[in-house]
Amino acid sequence: MNTVALRVCGGTVLGALFGLLGFYILTHISPLSPLLNENITFSFSNLLMWEVLTNRIAIGFVIGLMGFITVHPLFRFPLPAWLRGFVIGSFISLTLSFSLAVSYEADQVTTFWIITIAGGIIGLITDVFLTTTVGEGTDLQN
Repeated sequence: MNTVALRVCGGTVLGALFGLLGFYILTHISPLSPLLNENITFSFSNLLMWEVLTNRIAIGFVIGLMGFITVHPLFRFPLPAWLRGFVIGSFISLTLSFSLAVSYEADQVTTFWIITIAGGIIGLITDVFLTTTVGEGTDLQN
């Protein structure tokens, strides 16, 4: 299999796993869980589950695609996998962060930052894992 395809598929699968885990944590363990009583179940009609799942899948997919970038395109400094993953994960998590912070009666600032930083950590883990197992930069060009 092509290394680019392997990286993209691996990132997407990791994103889906992190999405399912994140939904479970959000609805059972987090401080928001008492406010989400109607959204606790895993079901095809649960929009909160789909929002978390698709957000995390998008993080994995984009990180898989961005494996070619090892130098910042504008400022020309080296871009290690952990930094690239954290930035991509945090940026893509902004939509979920705004949505959850505004939708539920919790501390909005805390909710926003927890979801954004969690996305960054997911991105960091995904990118470091993909870089160590599949490669990055010129290693991906077959």
